[in-house]
Amino acid sequence: MYLKRLEMMGFKSFAKRTNIDFVQGVTAVVGPNGSGKSNVTDAVRWVLGEQSAKSLRGAKMEDIIFSGSDAHKSVNVAEVTLILDNTDERLKLPYQEVSVTRRVHRSGESEYLLNDQSCRLKDITDLFMDSGLGKEAFSIISQGRVDEILNSRPQDRRAIFEEAAGVLKYKTRKKKAEFKLLEADENLLRILDILHELQDRLLPLEEQAAKAKDYLHMTNEMKDYDIAVLVTDATAHLHKMQDATKAKKEWEIKEQALAFDITDLEQKIEEANQRLTIIEQQLDAEQQQLVEASAEVERYEGRIALVTEQSNNRTQQLDKLHQEQTLLHQQLAEQQQAKSTHEQALQQAQQKLAQLKTVITEQQHLLGRTAQEIAIEIEDKKSQYIDLLSKEAALKNEVKHVEQQLKHHHQASTKNTDAYLQMQETLVTVQQQEQSAKQQYEQYQMQYKQLKQQETTANSKWQEYQIEATKKQNMLFEAYQHQHKLKTRKDTLAELAADFSGYYEGVREILVAREKGQLLVDGAVAELMQVPTKYTQAIETALGAATQHIITPDEKEAQKAIHFLKQKRKGRATFLPRSVIKARTIPSSLHQQMKQHEAFCSIAVEIVTYDAMYDTVMHNLLGATIIAAHLQGATEIARMTGFRYRVVTLDGDVVNAGGSLTGGAAKRQSNMFSRKAELETLTQQLTQLSSQLIQAEKNVQVATQQAQDTEQQVKEVRDALVDVEQHLQSAQHYFQQCQNKRIQLETQTNYSQNEQQDAEQLSHSLQSQHQQALAELKILQESLTTLSDTIDHLEIMKQKGESEREILQQQLSENKAQLAVAQEQRQMHSTRIVELTAEIDKTINQLQIISEEITLFEQQDSSITHEEVVEQLSLWRVKRTDTKEQVAILQKERTHQQQNIQTDHEQVQKLRLQHKNYTTQIHAYTLTIEKSQAQIQYVEEQLWDQYEWDLRAESEVPVLTMPIEQARRHVKLLKQSIEELGNVNLDAIEEYEQVKERHTFLEAQRNDLLEAQQTLNEAIREMDDEMTTRFSTTFEAVRIHFQQAFQELFGGGKADLVLVDPTNILETGIDIVAQPPGKKLQNLSLLSGGERALVAIAILFAILRTRPVPFCVLDEVEAALDEANVSRYTQYLRKLSQETQFIVITHRKGTMEGADVLYGITMQESGVSKLVSVKLEDEERA
Repeated sequence: MYLKRLEMMGFKSFAKRTNIDFVQGVTAVVGPNGSGKSNVTDAVRWVLGEQSAKSLRGAKMEDIIFSGSDAHKSVNVAEVTLILDNTDERLKLPYQEVSVTRRVHRSGESEYLLNDQSCRLKDITDLFMDSGLGKEAFSIISQGRVDEILNSRPQDRRAIFEEAAGVLKYKTRKKKAEFKLLEADENLLRILDILHELQDRLLPLEEQAAKAKDYLHMTNEMKDYDIAVLVTDATAHLHKMQDATKAKKEWEIKEQALAFDITDLEQKIEEANQRLTIIEQQLDAEQQQLVEASAEVERYEGRIALVTEQSNNRTQQLDKLHQEQTLLHQQLAEQQQAKSTHEQALQQAQQKLAQLKTVITEQQHLLGRTAQEIAIEIEDKKSQYIDLLSKEAALKNEVKHVEQQLKHHHQASTKNTDAYLQMQETLVTVQQQEQSAKQQYEQYQMQYKQLKQQETTANSKWQEYQIEATKKQNMLFEAYQHQHKLKTRKDTLAELAADFSGYYEGVREILVAREKGQLLVDGAVAELMQVPTKYTQAIETALGAATQHIITPDEKEAQKAIHFLKQKRKGRATFLPRSVIKARTIPSSLHQQMKQHEAFCSIAVEIVTYDAMYDTVMHNLLGATIIAAHLQGATEIARMTGFRYRVVTLDGDVVNAGGSLTGGAAKRQSNMFSRKAELETLTQQLTQLSSQLIQAEKNVQVATQQAQDTEQQVKEVRDALVDVEQHLQSAQHYFQQCQNKRIQLETQTNYSQNEQQDAEQLSHSLQSQHQQALAELKILQESLTTLSDTIDHLEIMKQKGESEREILQQQLSENKAQLAVAQEQRQMHSTRIVELTAEIDKTINQLQIISEEITLFEQQDSSITHEEVVEQLSLWRVKRTDTKEQVAILQKERTHQQQNIQTDHEQVQKLRLQHKNYTTQIHAYTLTIEKSQAQIQYVEEQLWDQYEWDLRAESEVPVLTMPIEQARRHVKLLKQSIEELGNVNLDAIEEYEQVKERHTFLEAQRNDLLEAQQTLNEAIREMDDEMTTRFSTTFEAVRIHFQQAFQELFGGGKADLVLVDPTNILETGIDIVAQPPGKKLQNLSLLSGGERALVAIAILFAILRTRPVPFCVLDEVEAALDEANVSRYTQYLRKLSQETQFIVITHRKGTMEGADVLYGITMQESGVSKLVSVKLEDEERA
């Protein structure tokens, strides 16, 4: 394995990405001071896991990130990557090349990557463990490491050899084992103390537990028999109650059936009344409709004549418009035909003009030609004649084809016109349907928008009410929790008060005996006084143990109580007989004097409240005690009294009579005064909270009801929305269908109209084409005649010569006259075409206006036709007849319904009398049941009060094994036996088991600790043996290699490594002995600086030979050597490079000459390092 490449970016002075490729052998990195070459060493040390910014020559880790220069901005991240060749699989990874990357951001975030995969620092450390690499290994050696060898004490120098021997991890493990051993010793001592204490408690607890078990056995037996007796009594009453209940149910069934019959009959009467009301309402409505139908019949009979007249007028107007439209169409066709005729005539005139001009030109040309030219011209004219004959044949064919097209087009045009008129009628109907569908769609759309707005408003209100209800429910829940907490605290305090918790054992026994009526004592002092909260601490301190003193009427009762405690062996108590206790007071003059002091609060007895019969006792206890605000004031008040009275502060500090002071801070414990005050406060709070809970429950109910009502509104609106949405979709679909049908018809109509127009244009075009072809044929035939005449004349001219020239001259004159006539005709036709075009445009506009008027008439409301009025009249006559029949039916049904109601009323009276008899019988059985229930309830209360046994909840009932009377006597005997046992500590059973269990557990812990001590001691011994072996072996190997390296580096001489205390291998220091050639054996301190450095280098080289590493970075370790020593250093370095790859940071020429590859670090720009490389082997060959 060797280092292939180092990549740096943003690290210290390497602002840009810099890659350094290494070869096996020696690579030297050189450069002037301050160029950043040592940053290469820091980069390797950092990527291998260095966590100390100081070791990287910085104050904090952020300092390694390039901080910018004059020409470069600072960067926010530093990154270094090591790429290692792992073909020998020295690193336990399945890759031939391993990359390790470390990255740190200026924000403090740090990353580690292994082959570009995120990992932890521990993963990097574990990877290089035992590989010879790592931040603490000998893979990086700097000047500081050399100085460490030279200047350290022998004991400190030992650490270098321990690192080479690999015993540091064993020393760390040994320290941890010794620390664990110390903890085990301490734990063992504590456990032994606790075991001794528990042993003293076990025997008395065992006796108490046995007595408690006897008590529980007899108590459980008595409980079983007593419960069985009570349950038997309850069962007898239960059977009696069940019989009565069964009979009562039978009568109740009859009574309910009769009640249902009465209810059904009353419901029937009610429904009949409602039906009668409905019938009467329907009868009134039908009679009203009969009147309306008669009136409508008369109205429609009068409208028939009017509708007939309106229909006739409308038909006449439409016929007139259609006639005008037909005349205009004919006029338009004639105008277009005339225009086409004049256009053809114009075209013919223009052609004739052109021919005449050509003929005149030719005739003029012929007049000026010779006989030879005439011969040539004759041949040319003959060729033209043949061409004209071909054109004549083609024109005749064209004329025939156009005539066939005109015939076919006329037939198609007639058919298209009929279809167009049919589509116009259908389009009007569809447009009306579309308008109706659009109105319906818009109506549903408006309803939908309104409902959507209602839904949004209702939903918003519902959410508000829901949130409010949830909020109030949470507040109610919190209030219930607070109530439960207060109740729990109150119940706890009440239980403590009822159990006299906090009192001494003797006091508690006296108070319990008082509750049982065994002793006549008034009570404890704390029970018989009330203390304001502000003065609780002061009064508690003033009374001290007297809070638990017991007040009695006289000394006789006090003596009885003391005798009771002695007999029961239940501790001691102090008694205060009212008959003998004397009051203690402070003189009034002194009292008045103390009142003048700002810290004076009161005499203690004046603060508390109590019954008047305890006045002397309370004055005895508190009459001579003064309450002050603070200790300083208390001291001053005590001085005023001559330190004859005790002064207590509100915080519980005391200035005692005589001048001594008592105070400080003590752990606060619950006391009887604060408990009583807290109980009263809790009672008041619970009372207030109950009222608040009632109001909160009402608020929750109101908010919940509001939310439910609003939710119902939302549901109703959403249901309506669904319904309207369905109608809206249907209306939209129908509207779209109508719209699509209308668009389709409009498209078809427009297409048909365009076809008609195209057909008319085509017809005109064909006619024009036909006329033009005829004209061209005529002109062509005339041209043929003319050309034939010309040829004949040319032949004659050729034959006759000059005599024919005169005839040609005459023809020329005639042709010029015809030319003038043709020009006049052309002008006349052009003027007429312009006039016809204007007339055609006017006719088209008139046609459009008439079409719009026809469409308007056709779209007018035609609902009031004669047929429809007749149809409506027929419908109203039918409705009048039906209404008369319905009135007769309803009158008959009303009479029948009235008779049924009267019959049902009589039946209800009979059933109510029978129902009263059933109710009386049920009441008698109810009294029997209630009496039995009272007996059962008494038994239940007895079971619960005595045994907390729920008769209704318990499924298993103790079984009686003897007659019930014998069982009653047995219960009585068991009660007597239990009383004879006296006081029983029931907690002793559980306490004994707990103590026994804890004793057993601690014994097991003790055994475990003893075993752990033995295991740790054995592990420490094994680690000592391993460290001794490893250190001894490594030390001898390093010692031999050091001697060899010393002789090679110094060119002779002797050196050795010596153990300071060979008997203590694990702690001994190491001395270095050196004798350079020609000198005496002397201490390191007497050697020169170069010799000292060379000695240290020899030791480092010896360690590297003992424990080779894949690569080693040497950072200016030879700086103190002269040139001769540098040469020997370089030779030895080359020798070691056979096994170890070296990266040397240097500025020595000799070291550079011994390198295989040389990298230069320069700083061309201030603050930014740049890399330059040279491969020396190539340079030497060059």
